Amino acid sequence: MPNTKMTAEKFKIHFYYHKVLYAVVIVASLMLGSLLFTTTTYVAPNEHRIDIELIGGYMSNSSPAAEAAIADLLSAGQAWETERDAGLGVDTAAADYKPDLEELTVVGLSYTGDGSSENDYYAAQKFMVMLAAQEGDIYVLNRQLMLQLLDSNLLVPLDKYIADGLIDPGERNLGRVTFEAVDDDGNPTGEEHIFALQADYLTGLYDTFEFDPTDMYVCIVGFSRNQDTAAAVLAEMQTLFETGEPLYPVDETAEDDDDERGAFYQPDDAADTAPEADGATSGAADAAPEADGAASGADETAPETSEAQS
Repeated sequence: MPNTKMTAEKFKIHFYYHKVLYAVVIVASLMLGSLLFTTTTYVAPNEHRIDIELIGGYMSNSSPAAEAAIADLLSAGQAWETERDAGLGVDTAAADYKPDLEELTVVGLSYTGDGSSENDYYAAQKFMVMLAAQEGDIYVLNRQLMLQLLDSNLLVPLDKYIADGLIDPGERNLGRVTFEAVDDDGNPTGEEHIFALQADYLTGLYDTFEFDPTDMYVCIVGFSRNQDTAAAVLAEMQTLFETGEPLYPVDETAEDDDDERGAFYQPDDAADTAPEADGATSGAADAAPEADGAASGADETAPETSEAQS
């Protein structure tokens, strides 16, 4: 009869010849388990979440301080919604009551928009996908990208939140973030609004997420499904992260001047006067030959004068 008894020696031989197969089975099982976990894990829809996008340099959201800050921001948003609902007559003490906000995330994208690195090419594609998919509620990004969103009419005016006292601009120069609004066709409406706040003062972003807020701006995007809650979360960001003086001197010199506003629209009067300026230049060019002719005539009379004197 064949000897089918399993021994340690037989097991070693079997494992030696089949170890690759076992490795493949283990890896495939882990991948399948991860896929099942990802597809079955509940993800709150956009109507019940706030996503904060830190767009610029490096960031990390895995430290204990970052996780604690995310929990605090979520709690602050839920507390604001609970107070709002109570004011609307909702029984917030009921056992089945819960605020709309279920989830809050802080994610990053290493993108500057100036093409300074090879990574910017791929990050630009990711940024365009984010906008097309309408991802995120609060963006922290540099001035160039902020103006691009403003040019596309994708920023929420913050005036009402500041007037209501929900958002405190502090000592910021609001002239640097006040712009004339445009309609969906990109035409100026004649109304000026505050569309962002300088993020330099959110120094705690560096301590908590290792994200440098220097020369950055924080704003709420227009496709956010929870703009009011996003404003409450932004206010809590100020409470948590405005912990000291900016890391570097804040550029507050530029006002709402034509150079800045020209980055996203051209005033009507500038467009109307442009042809006149071209005409004036053309007229000056036309006058130049006449001046040359006059000079030439003066040269021709010069010999006659010399003959008369002789």
